[in-house]
Amino acid sequence: MKQSDVVITAVPSVPGQEQDRLAEGIAEVGRRANIAKYGDASLADPGSTWAASLGETPYRRRVALVAQGPDGQVVAYVSAGLPLSDNTALAELELEFDPAVDVGSVGRALWERLAPMLRAEGRATAQLWSSHGGASGSGPRVSPVTGVGTIASDATTDLLIDLGFVLEQVERYSVLDVAAVADRAIELLRRAAAQAGPDYRLHSWAGITPVELREQLAVLRARMSVDVPLAELDVEQEVWDAERVLHADQRVEQVGRLQLISAAEHVPTGALVAYTLLTQRLDLPEIAYQDDTLVHGDHRGHRLGMLVKAANVGALERLAPQVARIHTWNADENAHMLAINVELGFATKGAEGGWQLRLAN
Repeated sequence: MKQSDVVITAVPSVPGQEQDRLAEGIAEVGRRANIAKYGDASLADPGSTWAASLGETPYRRRVALVAQGPDGQVVAYVSAGLPLSDNTALAELELEFDPAVDVGSVGRALWERLAPMLRAEGRATAQLWSSHGGASGSGPRVSPVTGVGTIASDATTDLLIDLGFVLEQVERYSVLDVAAVADRAIELLRRAAAQAGPDYRLHSWAGITPVELREQLAVLRARMSVDVPLAELDVEQEVWDAERVLHADQRVEQVGRLQLISAAEHVPTGALVAYTLLTQRLDLPEIAYQDDTLVHGDHRGHRLGMLVKAANVGALERLAPQVARIHTWNADENAHMLAINVELGFATKGAEGGWQLRLAN
């Protein structure tokens, strides 16, 4: 299906039947695309999550465009997350295609509609992540600016390069089989706790962060936005406080997920100095995503990264026992975190490419 066969439509920001229909169409495109890449549809968000994500918040709003075929079926989409309280010159894109679509022509049609909208919003930089199945391959590869890792060259990479996007970074996509590593996680937690010593104490919880921990978690979440490897991606430190932590927790619930956090407290000061965050899909409760993991720079070298990650895997049995697989993504140059994941038992399944385009006025 080519550009001449599709109509580009904006997804309504107001809840209703049309929003629900198009959100479900976006979800179906994601399912087909992920089956083609990984043989697994579980990485695609459901339509209900997409619809919920279109609601504006004090911190972010999202716009989405879809390409529809002659029968009204959604065959491709692009969305732009627009930060409102920080990073206000940034647009965070998601782009996906049905495997039967002509990516070059339909993708250009979506971009030509979206780009003027971003400029009108004052967005100076667009970023997106492309997903690629398989840990390696014999075909052509594309290397990032960092020089670390590669992704497979395909129709999407060709489109992005043609549009002027630069591949800044590559992330490794990995999956953990929870049942297979349960005993290993317990042993790694024991070792990490012994290495950390009595100066550090663990906290684990599901759902809303306890009120007494929100300010401290806000400090870590702000650091998380810039402390991870970012290559040359244009990212400013996010502004977090206790109110934003509560809002983020509530937002996770609204999009149909359960959040699990394990954090390490520095006992002498009472401050949280490390944390890790998982989200379980409630529509597919066997699936969880490993999101943030951060150790405060002043407390590195005490195995706190392993401590909180192994603790969170162990907490699954109590807080979310249905979880069977954990999906995660890490920058290829983040050797320390990748080493922790490998030690835990994560297996590489693919890669993602972090692309950036600085928009001309």
